[in-house]
Amino acid sequence: MIPEELFYHVFESIPRQGPGCSAATKKAFSFVHGLPEPARVLDIGCGKGVQTLDLARLVNGTITAVDNHQQFLDTLSADAGTAGLSGKIRTMNASMDALPFTEKEFDLIWSEGSIFIIGFARGLAAWKPFLADGGFLVVSDSTWFRPDIPDDLRAWWEKMGGGITSEEEKVEEIRKAGYSLVSMFRLPEAGWQKEYYDPMLRIVAGLRNQYASDPALAGVLNSFVEEAEMYRKYAPYYGYTFFVIKK
Repeated sequence: MIPEELFYHVFESIPRQGPGCSAATKKAFSFVHGLPEPARVLDIGCGKGVQTLDLARLVNGTITAVDNHQQFLDTLSADAGTAGLSGKIRTMNASMDALPFTEKEFDLIWSEGSIFIIGFARGLAAWKPFLADGGFLVVSDSTWFRPDIPDDLRAWWEKMGGGITSEEEKVEEIRKAGYSLVSMFRLPEAGWQKEYYDPMLRIVAGLRNQYASDPALAGVLNSFVEEAEMYRKYAPYYGYTFFVIKK
């Protein structure tokens, strides 16, 4: 096994591929008003689609769920069938920075915890053409909650690739991209710990002995633990903010 395969194995083994919770998905959707019926919805970076299934139960319309890892999409398709939602969800293997859609094809674009892959400002700009006039974009992304960031936390984020900014900075990026802010709120800590890190750490603990002798694979597992520890230690300083915005 190579590190990338182990990385995906961990994420394939847990329900969510990023922090989130059904309550937050439902709260964000509660600010989306006036969608046409049936609505055309795009879920970008859907992973295994826990939030996609929640959306399918909330919206009167169809959802195109996009990810570039086929195993995630296969799991979502199977779960949609089990839930009786196959008729409302179609999956597509595609990259979020090269989406094969036409102008104004969707009434609602949704992206929980994945816009960081291409960057917040870039995602806002790249996805806007696919959104109908008056359509909604809902994204969650990592933000600073306080200005007094500890040096080791800031250094860790830089090591992880950076990209995190304050809520105020993201609101300004939304304005510059030509959207209006409808609402914003923070993902509760349970969406990180109970829904994401707890199941992740259980999987990692079960794999440690198996890969302890391989430095590269052990390093992958250690990175998961380090990430969870940083959040446990510094949760008051950062987290996910949901932004509900309108074109």
